[in-house]
This record gives sequence, C-alpha cells and structure tokens, in this order.
Amino acid sequence: MIIAIVNQHDNPDRTVIARNLAVLRARSGRRVCLMSTARDGDWATERADAAVRPWIDTRQVGSRAVKTRLAALRPLFNDILVDAGARDTEQCCCVLASARLVVVPVRGSEIDLDRQYRLLARLNAARAFNPGMRVLFVAVCGADGPCEEERAAVLAHVARVQDASLANVVLHRPAGHDYGPGRCVCDAETCDPEAAGEMHALYDEVYATLPKLALPPAAQLGAAHALWG
Repeated sequence: MIIAIVNQHDNPDRTVIARNLAVLRARSGRRVCLMSTARDGDWATERADAAVRPWIDTRQVGSRAVKTRLAALRPLFNDILVDAGARDTEQCCCVLASARLVVVPVRGSEIDLDRQYRLLARLNAARAFNPGMRVLFVAVCGADGPCEEERAAVLAHVARVQDASLANVVLHRPAGHDYGPGRCVCDAETCDPEAAGEMHALYDEVYATLPKLALPPAAQLGAAHALWG
C-alpha cells in the first residue's frame, strides 16, 4: 500500500509524520520503504549508525519515472510511505496518482487561502487519475492548542477538500524536539510518552482503522466536528 504525506507549508510536520509512521509500521513486522521527493538528509544513515531499530529502508524519488519506480518497488515492500513535499511538482503529482491514502498535516494558525487552493487543486487533480484515493487531514498545534480560531480554521479547511476526513487525534508540536541522530518521536516513548502516544493514535487511525475510511466522508467529518465541538 502506498501512503503519501503532503502539506501546504514547508514545515517539518510532514517529514516527522512520515518517519514515525514508517517506524511504527516496521515494528509490526511489515516490510516498509520510506521515500522522499526532496533531499532527506542523512536520517536513515544516522539511524543505522546509531543502531536504532527497526532499520528503515529509504529511497529518493527522482525527477523522472516516479510511477515506474513505485511499480518496481511494490513487490518488494508491504508498505511504501512517501514524503511527497509541499509543492506542486511532477514527482508529487505522480505519487498522489498512485497513493491509496494521502495524509495532510495542517496547522490552523498557518492556513492561507493562496496555498490552500493550490493544495485543493493538487488533490482534486490527483483524484481524476486515482478515484479511490482517500484524504486524511491531521490537525497540528502548539502545546496548549488548539484554540477556537484554530479549530474553526482546520474544520473549514477540511470541508473545502472533496471527500476529505479529519483525524480524531491532534498532534501537539510533533517536531518540537530533537531526540538524537536517526531517532524520532516513537523512539523516545519513555522520555516523551505523550508525544509518542499521539503518534501511536495517528498510526491506529491510518492503519488499524483504515477500512473505516470507506465510510461516507460526511460521517467522518461529522465525527470530527463532534470531537472538536
């Protein structure tokens, strides 16, 4: 299964979520590949050098033949997670056209109309080629959030995207700490249990409850409205 993680800002939330989902999925015994459409630094190398387990197979999405490369990797892995970036690139469009689920972290305090509509257009264009694609937004906020304005902004944002759902979990500053070379939130469960718990809850919504995404989007959004109240 291919899952893409995209957002509308070049903040680290997208990459943090992709890495943690990959780590948690690999812990379950699945063969996982983490791909990126941008230079992802030396995170995987640092992780291997620090002997942090599980080891994560990482790949770079090149500027050409993305669809062909994904097709070649599918038989080798149970799950492929792709950090597909924040920009409307050819690589991102190809990934979205192949993804079963698209995860979109969004900060209510950073939504702006120009980027919002560009993201909307990107997702809707992908659905024309990939009608079964699901979109799951994840609210991200500061340690004390979300405030009422952030709640309203996130709910309005999700409502403007066709067939989108909002995750029940809220992530509080997922990129707020450095857990050491090659480590992520889910490698620091004893020293930061609350943040790790939020990532586990997101993992459950993405994977363990994935079939529920087949419910009518209105029902999914209605549940989110009830939770965010």
